[in-house]
Amino acid sequence: MGNEVSNMEQDKKGIQSIELGFSILKEVSQADKPLTITEISKLCSMPKGQIYRYLISLCKVGALEKDSDLRYSLGKEMLTMGVFAMQKTDITAKAFPYIKRLNELLNETVALAIWVEEKGPLIVEWEESKKPINLNIRPGTLVKLTTTATGRIFTAYLPEEKTRNMIQKELEENLIEQSKLESIIAFVKKEKYAYTSEYLSGISAIAAPVFDYKKELIASIYIVGVTEALDISKDSTAVKELLITARELSEQLGYFG
Repeated sequence: MGNEVSNMEQDKKGIQSIELGFSILKEVSQADKPLTITEISKLCSMPKGQIYRYLISLCKVGALEKDSDLRYSLGKEMLTMGVFAMQKTDITAKAFPYIKRLNELLNETVALAIWVEEKGPLIVEWEESKKPINLNIRPGTLVKLTTTATGRIFTAYLPEEKTRNMIQKELEENLIEQSKLESIIAFVKKEKYAYTSEYLSGISAIAAPVFDYKKELIASIYIVGVTEALDISKDSTAVKELLITARELSEQLGYFG
């Protein structure tokens, strides 16, 4: 009996290294910017030598990534796990019937993207068309703010402080001229949708905003198709149905406006 109690108490202790590793991930995920090893050490109350060994392992498995400034943020593996978790949450669960309906109505690929702080637009849902089109984009993919249709939705409707640094980086990479981007964003705000046909050769996309009950942007629904077949003009069936779908989903989430 005494041994059984002792074993039960031992089981309750768990594996301390896993618990410490999780505490590091938690601090990094809650930070509003990538963290240095010194900052992580202070937040976790652990010596830098010990933290460093954890950081090496967490980077190896993709849970964290280290940038050129030796700062740490969540890695792709954690983002992918987050996508799977997000698929069970309210926005994705509520969006799926609308995405599926639009996919079946137009026979085009339809997707949902959300915003990830310090990372950008992240695809969390993807319904492929039956057409022979091969895109290297799947749930868990991060997309550009300035050159993709869904990215331009987030650029237009999110507070500037959330997107400024990423937009500036893309401008410095000469992905697009600032004057052209400003003209595009003005169009998005006026027409309530974004489009692109230059991001991938032969592929066009259109996107629309989804708002919540606080009238804040919560997601973007977008359609991707072959340029020759997908009409991206504002009077096209695809754009009209996209806007209807985005509005209905917004209303389902409590938006009135």
